[in-house]
Amino acid sequence: MKYKVTQNTHYRYEHSVSQSINQIRLKPIDDVKQECLSFKKEFSPDVPSYTYYDYWGNHVETFYAWEDHNELLLVTTSEVIIDPYAFINTLSFSPQMHDAFRSTSFQQQYAEFLMKTYYTTLDDEICEQLTVDFWNQSPNPFEYVKLVNKYIYDTFTYQPGSTTVQTTAAEALAKKEGVCQDYTNLMLALCRYRGIPARYVSGYLYVGENSAMRGDSATHAWVEVKMPTAGWIGFDPTNNVLAQDQHIRVAVGRDYADIVPLKGIYHGGIQHLDVKVSVHAIEENVKSMK
Repeated sequence: MKYKVTQNTHYRYEHSVSQSINQIRLKPIDDVKQECLSFKKEFSPDVPSYTYYDYWGNHVETFYAWEDHNELLLVTTSEVIIDPYAFINTLSFSPQMHDAFRSTSFQQQYAEFLMKTYYTTLDDEICEQLTVDFWNQSPNPFEYVKLVNKYIYDTFTYQPGSTTVQTTAAEALAKKEGVCQDYTNLMLALCRYRGIPARYVSGYLYVGENSAMRGDSATHAWVEVKMPTAGWIGFDPTNNVLAQDQHIRVAVGRDYADIVPLKGIYHGGIQHLDVKVSVHAIEENVKSMK
């Protein structure tokens, strides 16, 4: 699949702002599953930006706006190809894979994606109660993740505006409602509790013309888990699907704090944010990315 993604990020300030320093993570990832063909951005005020890659391999740009301004507008346009043959739907665990999953070396290698974080901390007793049946009836960790994915989808009510970007997994679980970030934070906690390395993914979702999937009007979030010999596998609990060629990845990390799409500091008044995202399919059934 080949996509064109446009994101308009518009900050308006009640009073004039000066000394604005900002950081964005909006360029789609380049790897064996996905190729970013082009990435363009426009800033208003028009200022230069400086590029680097963070610890997790995400493309980051920093820009400074020192002159007074009443609004900040950022428009990014990306073209991306996703290989439809790079994803799996099922995974059979061999005895060797089970041994590798339980090994100390596997747990140490992916320790950063097993740790509790601000967003993903849940009491162990709660995790045990929520997952014990799923874990006992699953023949392998992959099937366990599928059950957790469905449980969160079935249990939560998708309700934009009911939570904020600061809402934790524990808070979202108590409310039983939220958006993709909340679904993702909870799933990260329940995977990590069972020793399954899991990471937060931010990006975009293509839903097409007649899809009931949720998350296409803004940036989306989902989970990737690491299975021995199988690489990172994406699960989208907001829609109860495996993340495949309709999911466009932009950044990965331990939780939302590692992948914030745009953040910064400024000197001035209260801000109002408006984000619009459009994802269009340019070409279907792309057989090769290179």
